[in-house]
Order: sequence, then structure tokens, then C-alpha cells
Amino acid sequence: MCKKENAFVAAVEVAVCRHRMLESGDTVLVGVSGGPDSVALLHCLLALSGKWALHLVVGHLNHRLRGEAADQEAAFVERLASRLGVPCEVGSRDVASYSAEHRLSIQEAARAVRYAFYEDVAAGHGARKIALGHQADDNAESILICLLRGTGPRGLAGIPPVRDGRIIRPLIDLSRTQIVQFLEQQGFEYVRDDSNLDPKYLRTRIRHELLPLLKDNFNPKIVHALTRLASIVRQEEDFLNLQARGVFQEVVLEQKTNRLTLSASGLARLHPALLQRLVRQAVLSVRGNLKRLGHSHVEAVVRLVRGPFPSGRLDLPNGVWVVRDRDEVAFSLGSLESRPVFEYDITGPGTTLIQEIGTCVRLSVCDVNEVVVTAKHRGATAFFDLRAVSFPVVVRSLREGDRFRPLGMSGSQKLKAFFINHKVPRSARHRCPLLLSGGRIVWVGGYRIDDSAKITEKTRRVLIAELLPT
Repeated sequence: MCKKENAFVAAVEVAVCRHRMLESGDTVLVGVSGGPDSVALLHCLLALSGKWALHLVVGHLNHRLRGEAADQEAAFVERLASRLGVPCEVGSRDVASYSAEHRLSIQEAARAVRYAFYEDVAAGHGARKIALGHQADDNAESILICLLRGTGPRGLAGIPPVRDGRIIRPLIDLSRTQIVQFLEQQGFEYVRDDSNLDPKYLRTRIRHELLPLLKDNFNPKIVHALTRLASIVRQEEDFLNLQARGVFQEVVLEQKTNRLTLSASGLARLHPALLQRLVRQAVLSVRGNLKRLGHSHVEAVVRLVRGPFPSGRLDLPNGVWVVRDRDEVAFSLGSLESRPVFEYDITGPGTTLIQEIGTCVRLSVCDVNEVVVTAKHRGATAFFDLRAVSFPVVVRSLREGDRFRPLGMSGSQKLKAFFINHKVPRSARHRCPLLLSGGRIVWVGGYRIDDSAKITEKTRRVLIAELLPT
């Protein structure tokens, strides 16, 4: 290894160590397009492979967008890998069709299929890391793109050196000029992609027009300045996200697969900046990513949470629904949950599973002097004078116009009014089992019994009704 090569490889190793990208013995998939960045990356990792005991695999994807030129690049990568003695897998995907099918831009579609290809190849070779050739100029360009679009801190954080502990970018601290000089000094061949000169792409215009303008007229070290900015913002983002995760758990009411329910009052008390982070975290938890979630979407959720209306709903990108129902703010993926409708006839004491709401109703009978009421019985357990309830009884869901006479009241009341007065969310109302005897509601499960079925001094036998989770 010559002195200049050694200096460049040493700079790459510094980045590897600083960002903890590799561990000794790692199997690494190297994404190689054939361009200068990825070729330099492959040579550097090969130079470090002895010291770090690395096992390298090359992956190259033909996007079928540039005809013969793309085929030639694939052939070049295969020859390069063969000459260096590195296993190589070349794939091909119809990015244009994928773009049309999934309604993505060509760049978004290319990125999606490329990363999927890398993951497949990495899995096939047992590679724990996927190394990509992004460098400092790419990072500066990405920051400027986000800045022009009105980004928040996440955009200013730029391209992360390490993502998910798996995607690594060892060249992230080196400039495009340094990389090309390294390749030319060592006589390493690479290919040029003419599409990188097409001015129809915003990144291309930033690369060839805006960055040179800033460098020549404002700051000759603009790339370094922007990457330093990204590093500072990224550290602060990591800290703030850590704080947000702690607060997040305090406002979670319920968490299931593809559904998360948060406290509206808990969210509304937060500082706006923290509230916005929790909105993003909620979407991330149900969808797995934040693609197409813009600032306007986050602000709409904030207005829903802090607004004067107790209910409302929003349709966010990629199938995420946000529904506010009094103090509940539910984030769900896919279509909104339909209201459960159920009705079960119960002929005698025993346990009945209400599949639609994941709850069991257990009925039992005992003498009044055997009844012991404790704190654990509140809400989920009810006691009735057996003379006021006769089998068979019915357990069913809420219906329009349902009425009952709440314990302690002289007149009847609509269940809708009862739920509103007790601030019961709509989602909970339709999951509430109602116990009926002789066609009348004797228990609003979990809330209140009917006054006509209460225990009195004349009660001798008691019917006990319990709600049990499955």
C-alpha cells in the first residue's frame, strides 16, 4: 500500500471507528454501482479486510433505466469483483414498472428496489452490515435539498453515517474530490453515469450550480460546514428523541399491532416541539416509517389534539388514520375499525366468550350472605337480585335508542346520553357488552346496573356478572 493510498484508507478507518461501523469478523455487503464512490469504497474495505478480518460480498443492481449503459456497468462490476477475488451478485429490476405500480417517483422507486435487493443478498450471505458509498458532498446536497423544501431538524441532520446499526457509510467524511484523486492516483478504474449530469433532477442542479456558487462566493469550505451542521443537529436529534421516548410511554393508553391510542389531554399539555415529535413517533410505531409524512400532516394532528372539538379524524399518507374520541387519540394503519356487532343468548350460569370484543362474561349465583364486595369488583363485576333477572339472558352490543334506568335514578336515560355524561369514548361505547333480561337492559357492562335489578333488603339469592379478559 503506497503512502497516498494509506492516507486515504486511514481516513476511512477513522470514520469507521468514530461511528462504530464495523466489528472484527463482520461479513459486509458492499453496494457497488461502478461509479467512483462505490468503487473507492470497495477498494478501501478490501484494504482493511485483513486488519478487521472482514468478509466482503459485492452487490450490484441493474435498474433497467439506461439500456446498454446499465448492462455495461453491471458487466464492469462483475469483472472488478472477479479481479479482486470478492464474491459478487448482480440483480436486475424493472424500476419503471415498480414506479408506476406503487405511484412513486423514479428516484424513490429505484431506492426502494435497490435497498430490498441489498437486504436479500445480505441475508443470503449472512452479512450483518451493508456498506454504501455516500460521501460528504452527497450529504451536503441532501441538506440543501431539505433546506430548500423547508425542512425541520431531521432534514438538517443529513445522511446518517450508520442507520439501524446495519447500513454503514464509511466515506461519509470524505469529499468527492478526495475520492476521485484517490482513484486516479492508484489507477483504479470506474465508470461514469451520465444521468448524474441531467439538470432535470434537483440534486444535479444543486451539485453543479448551487454548491459551486456557495463555494466560490460565500464559503470555500461549504461542504465541510454543512456536514458539521448535520453532525451537530444529529446529536441533538438523538438526545431529543431519547427524551421524547420517555414522555411517549406516559401518554400511551393502549398499544396493539397496527394501532396505538394516546391520551389527548396528556398530549395537549406538551410543548409544541415535543408534541410534534410524539406525533411522528406514533405514526412510526404503526407504519414503520415516516415516508410522505410532511409538516402539514403533523400540524393537522396537533390541531386535532389541541382543538376545541372532542372528536374528529384525519387521513394521513400511506393508510394511516388518526381518530380523536374525547381523551383518546388513536393512530391506526389500514381501514378504520368497524364497530363490533354481537348478540349471545345465555341459558344459565357459566362463562361465555364474546369473540368480537375479546372479553368473557361469567355469570354465577350465590346466597346474599356469601357476597363479598371488594375494590377489585368495581366496574368489571355487578351484583343483581336474582328475582329481577331471569334466564335466558342476552349479552349484546349497543343499538340506536337503547335506554336504561341507571342505579339511583328515578327515570330512564338514553345510553347515548349516559356515555356522553361519563365521557366514554365512542370506540369504548360500541365495545361495551349490555346484559338484558326480559328485553330490558339490566347492566351496562363495566359501568352501571339498572336500578330495577339492584340488591335490596329482601334479596336472598344474587346473580354475579363479571367481565374477564380472554
